[in-house]
Amino acid sequence: MTDKAKETTSGPASETADEFAHVPSPRVRHPVLAAAAAGLAFFLVFHIQKDLRYALSPSEPLDLGDARATFSGAAQLDGVDNRYVRVRGTPDRESGLELDTKGSWVFTQLFRVLGTGDRLFVHRRENPLPAARAEEDVFEGRLIRFRDLSFESSIRSYFSRHVSATHFFSPAEVARARAAQPAGPLAMRDLTGDAVTVAPEAGLALDLVRPDEVRVGLPRPRFPAEAQARAALAEHGGEVLSAQGIVRAEPPRGAPATGPLAIGGGEPPLERWVFVVRFPADKRDAALSALADLDRKVEIRDARTTVRARLADIRAEGDALVVKPADGAADPASVRIPVASIAAARTLATVQIPDDAYLVIEGDQPREHLPTVLMGLVLAMFGAVNLVGLVRELLR
Repeated sequence: MTDKAKETTSGPASETADEFAHVPSPRVRHPVLAAAAAGLAFFLVFHIQKDLRYALSPSEPLDLGDARATFSGAAQLDGVDNRYVRVRGTPDRESGLELDTKGSWVFTQLFRVLGTGDRLFVHRRENPLPAARAEEDVFEGRLIRFRDLSFESSIRSYFSRHVSATHFFSPAEVARARAAQPAGPLAMRDLTGDAVTVAPEAGLALDLVRPDEVRVGLPRPRFPAEAQARAALAEHGGEVLSAQGIVRAEPPRGAPATGPLAIGGGEPPLERWVFVVRFPADKRDAALSALADLDRKVEIRDARTTVRARLADIRAEGDALVVKPADGAADPASVRIPVASIAAARTLATVQIPDDAYLVIEGDQPREHLPTVLMGLVLAMFGAVNLVGLVRELLR
């Protein structure tokens, strides 16, 4: 007998029939699913591209020098963002914030650097800060643009509404600006070099110095009665112009009022008899030195008077400022204050973060982002595999 099946299969290849040729092979993955997977993978790689570039950047910090020069309004900062940098500057601890991640009990600091026009902020992650780093105002970390932060709108809003900073101005700068702009807001530069716009309704405090007068505080434990304190001043040639009575030393700023760490739980606050005194010019230095030697708790300060007024109530008149004190002052009548007698002019203004601001994330080094490189490679390979599969399916 002849096996026809064997004869068929043993014939030439061109004459061999494939009985499964008409059966379609099933698709391993739908083209739409492959395209979505590849698109998602490449989107994630694009989303972390800045972290990838930072992870592969040099680990040696790029020295940007003094922040006041590098981040001034006229400076151009092209190509320095997303780099590991070193910069020097003076932090503004008055307007700094403490950030807390909910549930972690880990506190970090966020503050601006003075003299940069609010263009540079620092996020200090270490807490407590090592002593070596606390001794010098040098910051090393990742420099990024403020607008690249995912929470930048919240930080901007919080600073503009709730965070205020004290700005000190040269009295001559206030007089010059007021003379050039008699009404409306004033654009001035404070003593750190920051540009500040003071609104007409903003309060301005003028500290007036009286060069021939001194504020002297004599400790009550050494001088139990006011008459004894007055006698000590008269003995050294002092003329008492006014007496403020007993003044208690204020506790340190931020000290708790109650609890185990309260100041009241220790020694009672120091009390002093405080006087404004005038000494003969030729005996002034010797008298003050002798008073300071009486007790280490003797306090000697310049005699100053603070006049507070709205900017709208201040006008320039020659080499003086004519000021109408704020409501509630003892003498609301306008006073003429020579510019030379003004020791300092200051105001409070909310912190406005400009669009071109930068942030240094201190301690964030490129090598910390090496796992991101591995993640990017995995995502890229996953996207490539799905893309190849999609092309094969389309070419079938």
